[in-house]
Amino acid sequence: MEVLLEKQLKEAQADRKTVMHEFLRLKAELVRTQQRNDDLRCENRALREALHAAEHEVTNLFSYAAQSDNAEG
Repeated sequence: MEVLLEKQLKEAQADRKTVMHEFLRLKAELVRTQQRNDDLRCENRALREALHAAEHEVTNLFSYAAQSDNAEG
């Protein structure tokens, strides 16, 4: 009986070690994924701001061109 319990304990410890290793691997992967997500959010924000600035500049150029056409016409 004692031998059986000892065997079960060793198996449980081995299983626990395997599960803990997998847990730590997944936890590290989650950290990397979250960091990548944060990086992409920052990049997206910067690109959105650049796009808005470019749109604003184009709008101003069209307004200027329209005023120039009206002044000449």
